[in-house]
Amino acid sequence: MKISIFGTSSLGLLARLVVVHVFGTLFAYLVYKRFTQLGDVYDPASYAAYAAGKGGESLSSTLFTFFVYSKLGSVFPGFLAPMVLGILIALVTWLAFRDVYNHISRKLFWTCNLFPHFLVWSGSSSKEQLVILSGLVVLNFAAKRSFAAKNLDISFIFVLIAMLVVLLIRPNYFVIYFVIFTTALFSPLLHKIVSRRLSVGIWVLMFTLLTIGVTVYLAITSTFFSEDVVNFMLKYQGYFLNLEGGSNRYWIQWNDIYDLLYNSFWAIPQGFIGPTLMESLSKPIQFPVFLEGLLFITVLGYLFFKLLQLAVKNRVLRVYILPYIFVCFIIIFMSYPILMFNPGSALRYKQSMHPILIFYPLLVLGYYRANHLIKSKLKKTSDEY
Repeated sequence: MKISIFGTSSLGLLARLVVVHVFGTLFAYLVYKRFTQLGDVYDPASYAAYAAGKGGESLSSTLFTFFVYSKLGSVFPGFLAPMVLGILIALVTWLAFRDVYNHISRKLFWTCNLFPHFLVWSGSSSKEQLVILSGLVVLNFAAKRSFAAKNLDISFIFVLIAMLVVLLIRPNYFVIYFVIFTTALFSPLLHKIVSRRLSVGIWVLMFTLLTIGVTVYLAITSTFFSEDVVNFMLKYQGYFLNLEGGSNRYWIQWNDIYDLLYNSFWAIPQGFIGPTLMESLSKPIQFPVFLEGLLFITVLGYLFFKLLQLAVKNRVLRVYILPYIFVCFIIIFMSYPILMFNPGSALRYKQSMHPILIFYPLLVLGYYRANHLIKSKLKKTSDEY
């Protein structure tokens, strides 16, 4: 059953979202840019030079990003180009949440939307801005298709385009979006065949057997657990330690697969926080970033805890929640090196995950509460009669 709160309050929500995203772009270019490099410094002139130098090179994430901002920059000069995309992010956020805004904690909603670095990177020219916008388009479709019985319409083509953008720019995160998109697309079938038949224990057993099977297959048929992993590790280490700046972590032991496993215990949570406490104390300008990171990981932990609670007590939602969480853990584990060697890079790269790690759980919780409230009212009304 579709919930609707469209009206003046909903338009007020849109206005507030637009204001904060416009402010995010202004802050990014007038303040934040004074302290660090912002985005990839895209502009029409640099794109023309880049494209001329690449000639017949196949489409890449960088080439595509240059193309988007060069076209926007030819119409909207300066930082007006990313500001336009920032306003589009506000619009899609509004479309995704307007139906359930009254059923979500206002403090939690605005905390998720007002993280300073999220506003900076969703308002500046970067791959992150394009992934955030595309991710929200997919999540808006997935939430309404799964929880509001929304039929496919002409907007479906925009969802497919958004999926292609995520695949091109951040192929590792695409896997999570693909799971969300697929479960939403086939939600009517899943409701009939899967949702009410599988307990939490069966889901856990399925994921465990799948993990063991893939691990054994890779161990037997490839060099995944030897030189492939080491080459993967060295590639990321070399890339991030070659970045300019004084925040690189050169002390991390990073030689074999055991280092990949060992460092994940501290580097995954630390990657979502950003700088460590000692790094923040030695460089006071990073201390507010450290506090923001603590708040971010607290909100992240709370949202995933509530999702797990919901999956345990609601059979219908398990088909959406448990595969999503399973894939999230795998992709985060494989991607955590990009958050480990440089806290500045971690601040940027984690923004691409903001829609899938923060907004999607918030949407699921919002729709559950909205639908639960409607069912309770209908039951109460039927009991009265």
